[in-house]
Amino acid sequence: MPTIFTKVLMPSYYTLIESLLGRGICMSHICAGIQLDEKSDFPSGTHLLISPKIQQALQLPLRSPITLQLGQKSTTCIIQTFSSTGSLVRIRKDLAEYLHLPDGIQLNMRYDNRLRRIVLGPVLGVLISTLIRTPEGIFGSASSFCKELVQGAKSKGILAYIFTLKDLDNDNQTAKGWRWENNKWVQKTMPYPDTIYNRLASRKDENRSEAQDWISGLKKKGVTFFNEHFLNKWQVHQALSNMKEAALYLPSTQMHKGYATVKEAVDKFPQVYLKPTNGSLGKGIYRITRSGNRFTCQYSTMSGSVRKEFSKLSDLYSSISPKISRIPYLVQQGLKLVRVNGNPLDFRSLVQKDSSGKWAVTSIVGRIGQDQSIVSNLARGGTIMPVAKALIAASPWQGPKPKTKQLKAISTTLAESLESSMQGHFAELGIDLAVDTQGKVWLLEINAKPSKNDDQVLSEQKKTRPSVKKLLEYVLHLHGSGKSSHRGPGGFMQVAARKTSKRRKR
Repeated sequence: MPTIFTKVLMPSYYTLIESLLGRGICMSHICAGIQLDEKSDFPSGTHLLISPKIQQALQLPLRSPITLQLGQKSTTCIIQTFSSTGSLVRIRKDLAEYLHLPDGIQLNMRYDNRLRRIVLGPVLGVLISTLIRTPEGIFGSASSFCKELVQGAKSKGILAYIFTLKDLDNDNQTAKGWRWENNKWVQKTMPYPDTIYNRLASRKDENRSEAQDWISGLKKKGVTFFNEHFLNKWQVHQALSNMKEAALYLPSTQMHKGYATVKEAVDKFPQVYLKPTNGSLGKGIYRITRSGNRFTCQYSTMSGSVRKEFSKLSDLYSSISPKISRIPYLVQQGLKLVRVNGNPLDFRSLVQKDSSGKWAVTSIVGRIGQDQSIVSNLARGGTIMPVAKALIAASPWQGPKPKTKQLKAISTTLAESLESSMQGHFAELGIDLAVDTQGKVWLLEINAKPSKNDDQVLSEQKKTRPSVKKLLEYVLHLHGSGKSSHRGPGGFMQVAARKTSKRRKR
């Protein structure tokens, strides 16, 4: 640790930052190249050398104590300028080692003139369950997404890495994070993040006491934690039922309380779905169809679709009761939906917070299930089709066909309604819609941990998929470094970055 005064980051710092920005107090911002140099290369008592361009843009005080922060660590330092025409910051190696600041990267610099504090970053940590080594990479099917995110963060001045709960060192406020360097994944000691994107893969991992204690502790320190928990289908239905704008798109839904609940629904609707409230990937879903005095039960397995017929509903119920009575289930109205070549069709809309903190649709695709399947998930063999083509291919239509614009508008409305009616901080949602033969749009499900495969298929030729770009823009928004049209007293500026092409010769 450098021989300078250090202090602990105040828990309420980022809450204060939002308050200051809202009141128009100066929080200037610039993106700068970071270069680490030996202590002997600096004037006595100096810890940072900055270009005149940065000093003038941020109005930084020289030769007097100022706080420098990266992630959850901060330290006091002295700044001077040096001869340079670019956006370069030279930092003493001993100070950088204390902050766990990598060399040769670009980072945003924000300065608050009232707190006399420079904030580098933000530092974004992507929390995953565990490493899954597959031919796709060390993060399994999410490997390409993780790579795009970490690389994309570099160009936006964000320090991003991937980590698990086991990688944390609470005593030293660090994490063993994975970064993409020299065309491979490298694990390094990184500063504790000030923003965490929750990509824990299962409810079991998320609900462990260790995880909940750690998440709670970070929130108390002022760390922004988004997509913080999985969604429960029944809780989502209850919340949206109370929102006038959203209730229009909800099928009739009840909690399973026994045979009477199922019988009531089957008597009312010719088709009924039974869904686990905490299910995912189409697992555990049963479809009951009434045709005259016959009842059919259908469900999907990894080896295909299973279909069984019964003359009595009570016998059908007895066959599935052991499975649907162990965990909470929903009993939901079946819908007469349009299909593609007889196969089930739904629409996955990825809705994300943008650079201004508002919900917007990033992508929407049609998902077509396998022949005789009751779900359209990719994990169950489904395929993806551009939404416009899916609407053209779908049939039969007995009413006006909805347009892509309408599906997007409904998706945004549902995201806004969910945020207004449920606790939790969410930055992206996977919203599954379906359309019946009359052209009415219905909500099937909202997912807080949307798959990273749906938008990848339609963006294979692009270096960075749109969902990654929007996620990073929202992270910048959270920390006052995003796009802003606000210019309060003292100004809120954004200066274009110049990449450091060559290191300073010593």
